[in-house]
Amino acid sequence: DPAKAETGFGLDHPGLPAWCIELGSGHALALCGRVDRIDLCRAGDHALAVVMDYKSSARKLDNVLMQHGVQLQLLAYLAAVRRWPPAFFGAGRIVPAGVFYVNLRGQFEGGGSRAEVLADASAARRLAYRHTGRFDAGVLDRLDRTQAHDQFNYQLNKDGTVRSNSAEALPGAEFAALLDLVEEQLRALGRGIFSGSAAVDPYRKGAATPCEFCDYRAVCRLDAWTHEFRELRAAEKAAAPANEK
Repeated sequence: DPAKAETGFGLDHPGLPAWCIELGSGHALALCGRVDRIDLCRAGDHALAVVMDYKSSARKLDNVLMQHGVQLQLLAYLAAVRRWPPAFFGAGRIVPAGVFYVNLRGQFEGGGSRAEVLADASAARRLAYRHTGRFDAGVLDRLDRTQAHDQFNYQLNKDGTVRSNSAEALPGAEFAALLDLVEEQLRALGRGIFSGSAAVDPYRKGAATPCEFCDYRAVCRLDAWTHEFRELRAAEKAAAPANEK
């Protein structure tokens, strides 16, 4: 159930201070933000928490960008929520369950004809507003109790388990590790700030760079033809033990 909307922390809400991340040497990073929506599913003394971020167009989390600390906002919001006092939600304990982008305009798929597109308008509308993000596969029965597959991106095996190629549905330990990784990335960024790191160091992922969307290109005067971009690549997976190959 939706529990909070437009919830600020470290801004104009005195009851919710900034998320303070200790950096060592007497330094700390104070993270402020505003969460579009927080949903809760109460179960006994604890509550599962999901963070929603509304967008005006389709948006997806990218594994490579997350690994390199580029896509931080959505996951950082849930990482902050898990650090808030549970009493703020009237719960004994908060359990992070998922993060999702919600496209307010919808993403409608085309078809071979008008009749084909309008054959099931209600189903097409539901699919157009499907959530995209990452979530703990262990709470799937709470997110999609009827297994309609129209709001969350996943597939099931015949035995009811989540298919391994369902990239958005993560095992519980892996989802928790992802939040821990985000916190460590923020800590590393904070330490970089205090160390004076301010180099113009944009990345390249494939053929894409953030420079094409930057409002400050005239300030940094970076020459995209000669600059050596920081290449982002997927992290190599550890090799399986010999007896498991």
